[in-house]
Amino acid sequence: MSARRLPCILVVEDESAVRDLIVAFLKAGGHEKIVTAGNAEEALFYIFKDPGLHIQLAVVDLVLPNASGLALIRKIRNAKALHRRTLPVVVLTGRTDTDTYKAASRRGIQGYLMKPVSPGMLVETVNNVLAARGLPVPASPDKPAGESRLGDNAAVPPPPSLDD
Repeated sequence: MSARRLPCILVVEDESAVRDLIVAFLKAGGHEKIVTAGNAEEALFYIFKDPGLHIQLAVVDLVLPNASGLALIRKIRNAKALHRRTLPVVVLTGRTDTDTYKAASRRGIQGYLMKPVSPGMLVETVNNVLAARGLPVPASPDKPAGESRLGDNAAVPPPPSLDD
């Protein structure tokens, strides 16, 4: 499947090393159109203002520097345009408390992943959410290498070049 046909995924994560790892996991899973944001303001620009992008899924960390991921999700859900208001959101967070999960669920998320997350779990969740929306997923994604998980202290190979 060509990169033009695969959905565009927005990754919102303030820690650059974690953001690069998420992108590497998604690329290893066959996803090619990935945009990254380091904070909620940048994410909102990509979702609402950038006419060249059509974000079709967002992977959102809940702890961001200028506004929480929950606030970002609320702004998405309050959008006027239906395609923005119904944007699928997968939360990827280190927050383990039930209240945070409930708050995210009330905002209509499609997935909630805890850090550390395995590459396979991230790709599987993203693919399941996209497929549930009738959006294309990579035909035969490569298995992400190793069993390293996001947040583990184990050495992880460097991510592939993002310019490929």
